[in-house]
Order: sequence, then C-alpha cells, then structure tokens
Amino acid sequence: LRDELLKTQAYKIVEKQRLNEVIAEIGFQQAGFTSEGVIRLGKILNVDKIFLGTLGEIQKVRFLTVRIVNVETGQVVASSTEKGFTVQHAELAVTRVVYKLQGLPPPGGISPPWLKEISSERTKYLIGFTGWNAGNILDFHAKSAFKNGPAGPGIPIWEGTAPEIESKASFPNFGLRLGYQRKSLGADFEISLLSHRTPAQMVFADIKGHQYIPEIDSYYAVSVDELDFPDNFLRVYSLGFGGNFYFHSSFGTVRPYAGFGVSLLMNMAKSDYPGPGNFGIGIEGENLNSTSLGWEFHIPIGLQVNISSTKFLYFEFRIAQNLFDYISGDVFQEEEDKFTLQTFQFLIGFGRIFK
Repeated sequence: LRDELLKTQAYKIVEKQRLNEVIAEIGFQQAGFTSEGVIRLGKILNVDKIFLGTLGEIQKVRFLTVRIVNVETGQVVASSTEKGFTVQHAELAVTRVVYKLQGLPPPGGISPPWLKEISSERTKYLIGFTGWNAGNILDFHAKSAFKNGPAGPGIPIWEGTAPEIESKASFPNFGLRLGYQRKSLGADFEISLLSHRTPAQMVFADIKGHQYIPEIDSYYAVSVDELDFPDNFLRVYSLGFGGNFYFHSSFGTVRPYAGFGVSLLMNMAKSDYPGPGNFGIGIEGENLNSTSLGWEFHIPIGLQVNISSTKFLYFEFRIAQNLFDYISGDVFQEEEDKFTLQTFQFLIGFGRIFK
C-alpha cells in the first residue's frame, strides 16, 4: 500500500521505521485506533493525513478497506474497499484501492478482474431458487376406462376433449440445482416443485358416448359441450427430478445462457369431485385422487450475475410443459385423463460456487 501511494506522487509518506518507533513510544496498538489516537499520532508525526486499513476475511471472502483520516478533524476524508479477490490478485486489489481513493477509474474497470475470471473457470455450483409462473392446461383428453359398451368391445363407452382449461399457480415455484460449468457448456441436476389449480370457469368441451348405470346394468347416451367447473375443481402437483443442459458466454460479471431440460415427474391430481369427464356427464363417483409418473420438457433462458468470487445471483425465464396421464374412479366408472400443463416461469435464486 505504501509503494502504491508513493507511485501516485500525490503523497509524501513518513518512513515506516519512524512510524513504528513513534507507535511503540506512545504505546499504540496497530489496530483499533480511536479518532483521538489518530489525531495525537498525526500531530506527533507532523502529518496532515493518516491512512488506516483493514485486511481481513469473512466466510472465505477477503476484503481490504483503506480510509484517509484528516489529522486536524479526525474525519474520514475518503474510503475505498475491494473484496472477493484471490491471493494472486492481492497486489491489484491494493492498486485499485489507491486509485479509487484519488477518485480515478481503477485498473481493470469498475468490475474487478477476479470476478470476470470466474466465468472461464471450471466450477461446480449449487442454486436455490423460487419464483412464479402463469399457464394453462392444454389438450385435455378424457375417456372411460370401461370399454365393453354399445359401441363394441375395446371401445371406450365415452370420450371427451377440451382444448384449453384456465389454471393458476397454487404457490411459488421451489427448487435446487447442483451443476458443473466449463468454458461455454454447463449441465446440472435439478429438483423442483410446481402446483396449479383451476379457478371457477365455464369450459368448452366435447364429450360424447354412453353413461353406464351398474345398478340396472343399462346405458344411456350422453353429449356435453360445456363443463361448469367450481373454484379449485382440479389441483395438480409436479415434483420433478431431471437435468438441464445449456450454452453460456461471459460478459464481465454477467453470464447469459440458454438450453433445454428434461425431468421425470411424480404427478398428483386431486379434486373434491370425480374426474372431469365423469363430472361433466353427471356421474357421482369417487373423488379424484391419483398419482402417476410423467415428463417435463422445458427451455430455460437466463442470467447469472457474479457478486463475489464464490457467489452469484440467478435470473431465469422458462417455458415448460408438464405431461399428465393418470386413471381415477371406481371399477365401472374409471376414467383416463391426459393433458399438458404449460407454464411460463419467472425464477430468481442465489448460487454458491465450489471450485
């Protein structure tokens, strides 16, 4: 620090040995100076200003803070801090501190070089994220699992479709990503949770076929073109385990990326009513409560912003499709449902780098 201050030719520095002698003579410790002590020391040395510095480490993040104190008033005239630098960048950190004390642009620009270099290193990372999403249920298809009816053996006694059903997020997205990056490629393992519910609505549908009445062993024709869903009629949940693969580049401390991902889903569909098809044709059966496996396919586009050598912020927009396929209902009124939950997700998170 003394060398860098001298290089600026803006300061005349007291010889270090003389400084140490005075400090020893008046019994000061080299840390924890009070404002009164600074003034006293400055007057003894006959100087205008004193530089006070702190070099330390908190949670493995190094920091250097230097302050210029006016001897007459004890006030801090200027202050400068650098943090997150590596051992290899220690000298550069000192130089940057001195430049900033003089109000000059520091070498390497506003963003420290050690943050920029993170993007080119091979790194492992862990991200915790949350966010919100908007979406709808698309291509809903329902049919009876009972196939020995008036239409002939092997043909469902009724079938129905709905092109779109409005749905809303039940709670924020949650997830974890554990991954690895190198050069321009990255991959990670992801665990995520998502849930949607249907608000009260009128759904345009097309359900045709026959309803079976087991008590009298009889069929009668049905035809439905609208479904009047109450609020929270359908609630769906997806717990996903999968992977993301992406390409990324670096612009200083900002790393944009884009890629694709696939997850195996543990899906759950619940309702206080029978399945949508049975509900539509008026069958009073078992309430929908089904679990099944499914798939999610998504396209992530995002940014990682380095805030230190080991930490970064995470922002992502994601288009995702969750595939549901399950069976619900009792023996004669079993219903097979298939649909796609399409969501547009806005995610934010915090990441930790492990080198």
